[in-house]
Amino acid sequence: MNDWYRDIPRVGEPPKRRRSSLRRWLLRFVVVVGFFAFVTGVAVFVLRGAEWLQAHSTTTTVTQAVTTVQVQITPGMTATQIARLLEEKGVIASASQFIELVKSRQSENKLQPGTYRLRTDLTLIAVVEKLETGEGSSTFRVTIPEGLTVSQVAALLDKDGKIPGKDYVTLSKDPSKFVLPKVGSSVPEVTTLEGLLFPDTYYLLQGDGATQLIGAQLVAFEKKTGVLPWSKAEALGRTPYEIVIVASLAEKEAVATEDRAKVAAVIYNRLKENMTLGLDVTVRYALDKWTGELTAEDLKVDSPYNTRVHKGLPPSPIANPGVDTLRAALEPADVDYLYFIANKEGKLFFTADYQEFLRWKKEFQAQ
Repeated sequence: MNDWYRDIPRVGEPPKRRRSSLRRWLLRFVVVVGFFAFVTGVAVFVLRGAEWLQAHSTTTTVTQAVTTVQVQITPGMTATQIARLLEEKGVIASASQFIELVKSRQSENKLQPGTYRLRTDLTLIAVVEKLETGEGSSTFRVTIPEGLTVSQVAALLDKDGKIPGKDYVTLSKDPSKFVLPKVGSSVPEVTTLEGLLFPDTYYLLQGDGATQLIGAQLVAFEKKTGVLPWSKAEALGRTPYEIVIVASLAEKEAVATEDRAKVAAVIYNRLKENMTLGLDVTVRYALDKWTGELTAEDLKVDSPYNTRVHKGLPPSPIANPGVDTLRAALEPADVDYLYFIANKEGKLFFTADYQEFLRWKKEFQAQ
């Protein structure tokens, strides 16, 4: 009887049923939030784990057809360029992940050029390791120095033993078998590929021959010379192809790079004066005689390449010039020289005075 007031709620105190419902609601809310936080954490863990496994696992679950693709890494390509190429070819899924991995291994400058055959199911780490070591690159390297003739390149190929030199010579005389490069803004009509076979280092697949090498050289010519100021040819009164001819002459005559623009100037000056060029290197080209002294009989050889006899430029280049010499032919030195002569060490002396030239000639012959 005296405890009846205990069941009466105090002022401000919610009924017991309402308090119980609120607690249950709060408990459910906490459980739901906790569940979603757990699921999100698991998802992040799985995603990060998948990324790690992509780079490091040795086995891969194949979800699409596995193929082998050919990828050519050329000298000078950056890690970023390589990454984009690999992504484009389908070898890797992410160029950015490739770059991150390469940077973490400090391999940016260790990726080997070559032509690779790579499976599309390789892990990222496997791809990077192959490029670091050159593994899987079924290639061989051919290095062609600047200023060699086709016949001289053929001799190098024979010495190396991977490509028959005679095939190289034969194909160089048949331009119709190839897609010719632009020289300046147009493709020249030529009867020989001499002069257009760009000197560089090439990576070829095992089994490739002269056809593949020449094709690569022609592509390289257009790619490497496209930046030159070919528009200057018109001011010189020459076609772009004639510029290549002049460059080939300067390449053969000048040992020092700084002399090539002077040799080009002598050639243009003599052409303006309607003089024969009188260059021994064109006689050597006609005879394919690059060592030993030229005889009096040699200098009379009946050939359109004999510039001691015929005025004007020879009908085609006499060598394959590099970019620097092509630029020298487009930008000759601003000099009035008409003559040059080399001493026994190969140093060239230039003059506009014929009598001075004769004095040098007598002096050098007496040495």
